[in-house]
Amino acid sequence: MFCPLFIFAQSGDSLKIDYNYINSIPQNAEVYINSELTGNTPLHFKWNDLLFPKQVKIKLKGYADHTESVGEFVIINKTVNLVLLNGTINPNLVKEDKATYFDKPRKIVPIVISSLLTAGAGISAYYFKSLAIENRDFYEDFGDQSALDRKKKYDLISGISLAVFQVGLGVLVYFLLID
Repeated sequence: MFCPLFIFAQSGDSLKIDYNYINSIPQNAEVYINSELTGNTPLHFKWNDLLFPKQVKIKLKGYADHTESVGEFVIINKTVNLVLLNGTINPNLVKEDKATYFDKPRKIVPIVISSLLTAGAGISAYYFKSLAIENRDFYEDFGDQSALDRKKKYDLISGISLAVFQVGLGVLVYFLLID
């Protein structure tokens, strides 16, 4: 990851490197300096030479070229809003509408029921598996055959609860994402 050194530099620090920065909205536009492709936006760069004036051109297909002249050695730090060829500025490429983009609204009742079923089955599976472990330990310590029978019963209930948990989770995903 590129991390410019000037972030860590202090004023008067010998490690401070003065990079130029050009960005565009939308990004990934080509940046030409004196007709030579330098890179794509967002772009950090240094001047190759100290011969000025320089012509900076930003080009992106479907947008009007943005050109400006740099007359003397300066550090550029700017973001350019590119103009569509039809003359309008594309205000924001990110949708600001925070609504969901599903074709139809989600069904709340099945989502709530499957959520409760999934949570209940998960808690039940954990609880009965814990009981099975306790009975196994009791059987191993004391050799009580009834503890082994309870362990098998609790393992079965725990397994069934785990299966119900998986089905409930599948139903929940279906109603949340697919339906």
